[in-house]
Amino acid sequence: MDKYEVVGLLGEGSFGRVYKATKAGTSSVVALKVITKRGKSLKEIKGLRQECEIQRGLHHPNIIQMLDSFETDNEIVVITEFAHKELTVVLSKEGYLPEERAQRIVWDLVSALYYLHSHRVLHRDLKPQNILLDQKNNAKLCDFGFARNMSTGTHVLTSIKGTPLYMAPELVEEHPYDHNADLWSLGCIIYELLVGTPPFCTTSLLHLIKMIRHDQVQFPSFLSELCISFLKGLLQKDPGKRVAWPDLLKHPFVKGHVLVLDDVPSKPLTRPMSIDTLQAKEQQRKDCLNQRALKNSPQCHKVVSMSTSSFDIENNNSSLDEQLSMLNIDSDIGARSCLQSSANSDSETHVDNGHLHFYENTNPIENDEWVVFLLRTIEEVIAGEMTSLSQKSLASIIISPLSNSNVSSKVLGYVANLLSLPFVVTDTSEGALEQIKNIYFDVKVVPNLVYATKLMFQYKCSTNLSTSSTAFAAIDSETQHFIAELSDDDSEALQHIFLLICHLVHLRSEFLKHFCDAVATLNVYNILRDMLSLSKQRVRLVIDLLAILTHILRTLPDRTDVITKILNTDNSEFNVVHLLKSSNPLLRERTCYFVQNLGKKCSEVLKSEWTESVRDILETLIYDSIEDVRNAAEVTVQDLKKLPFYQ
Repeated sequence: MDKYEVVGLLGEGSFGRVYKATKAGTSSVVALKVITKRGKSLKEIKGLRQECEIQRGLHHPNIIQMLDSFETDNEIVVITEFAHKELTVVLSKEGYLPEERAQRIVWDLVSALYYLHSHRVLHRDLKPQNILLDQKNNAKLCDFGFARNMSTGTHVLTSIKGTPLYMAPELVEEHPYDHNADLWSLGCIIYELLVGTPPFCTTSLLHLIKMIRHDQVQFPSFLSELCISFLKGLLQKDPGKRVAWPDLLKHPFVKGHVLVLDDVPSKPLTRPMSIDTLQAKEQQRKDCLNQRALKNSPQCHKVVSMSTSSFDIENNNSSLDEQLSMLNIDSDIGARSCLQSSANSDSETHVDNGHLHFYENTNPIENDEWVVFLLRTIEEVIAGEMTSLSQKSLASIIISPLSNSNVSSKVLGYVANLLSLPFVVTDTSEGALEQIKNIYFDVKVVPNLVYATKLMFQYKCSTNLSTSSTAFAAIDSETQHFIAELSDDDSEALQHIFLLICHLVHLRSEFLKHFCDAVATLNVYNILRDMLSLSKQRVRLVIDLLAILTHILRTLPDRTDVITKILNTDNSEFNVVHLLKSSNPLLRERTCYFVQNLGKKCSEVLKSEWTESVRDILETLIYDSIEDVRNAAEVTVQDLKKLPFYQ
């Protein structure tokens, strides 16, 4: 590291950080990628080293040049040439590019891809995020984290890598594939350059999979016939019909503008295969399909499910008790790879001048497929792969079921479980956690969780009302009846939802403000009050809800109206004595602190709930068998004795 002087941070992801730096003693600017080894298995570290080796051997003007690399005990550091602009930044500012300008980028990308394939290297993650522009606006490919160097005897691959927006149909179908999958991704990028969006784009990940499988690409009329012809050749769903090397170089859209270097090794992927090679490739493809069929049989297919327990919020500690159970899933969907997705989607919750707006999605949802997808994504996150939660576009897709009134409680529970995992997976870097917290705030995770709770009650109460605040108020009188009839899946989902909310609001005050705003906008005061009666069925839910309400009293004195409206609801009863007498010591402790802060910030509300029974049980808890309960009761009684209505 002594050779380089860091100028500033360029970006951060689950892999690590990228810095702008200069070579010591010179004005030469480089990019310095620092990849942490912590939390990574030996296999993952080996893969990182393999990525370095692949990139070290690439020398082409349209590929970011690797200059150096070294390792420390905790990090792998890669030094590359510095490019001044990101293609995604250009697209975000301009929307799309004129055909003539885009065509020059296409020439550069085809040049880079021809070089890779001639050296038997598959990129496998082509997307605008992995394309940089230098000072002369030359395009350069970067990020070879998913790249694979195909040995001479290897003709097809099966491991799913990439981003579904740019993923070839054969990968979505989980079929064996070859270098032609990169050509589909190239076509998607070119389409986005010219149109502003990829050929298939939707806020639903599962819908995206189906569109790639079955829908036809629509080509705008403003594109030239030559350009459309080129795109149609690349965007053929059948890889056997897709335009390939060397015919691709002869297409008039790029002919004469592709930089082909002389150092072509033997047996490049850019030459037509011999009959013997084609036969060997077909045999490999059949063998892979047979192995996949065996692997996906119900007897062999097991998925790990995560059941979350408790965060120690009172001590602001994020430990989570985990229970792992094995589920047999008999399903065959092409969604395994979806956590690498990057879609242009927003949450169903929006903010306008500081006010939250919620939009209900009433479209049918394939709950069983969502369960399989979420379980698979959970497995990936447990293994330390946080990409699915550290990209705004993908996080938006993951939370999309929260705004769907047809979603099952099981799916809601798994969404909450998945969103909770970064805080309990060991060795998650602080940088990655901060990025995920920022993403959660941007996509309005907390408001969407509150909204999901509201929709659950609305659906269970069997109303056909709209999602306006007035309509929501009309169902409040029915919620108490629903509380008594919660199914196991319903109450478990609520428990997971409020466990996550509780943790987030204790991490940042912005999350707590989001909670208060969502409660007020959605008018869920009755629901929250009725949920406090679930101390026998779901004690963890009540514990976390009390912790949230107590935190509001402690840190947001201007939002105590939320507490007032929850406790002053007329058609349900908040039974303080029942909570203080709970057999669960943590609930007794939390109730004491809630009452204490209620006396400090909302004494009139506490006065309306105050009885001799409340006073007596508080004084009795000073002698509780649990020390934490005794301490909580003692400070509560000391503070409340200052109030005129205590005696």
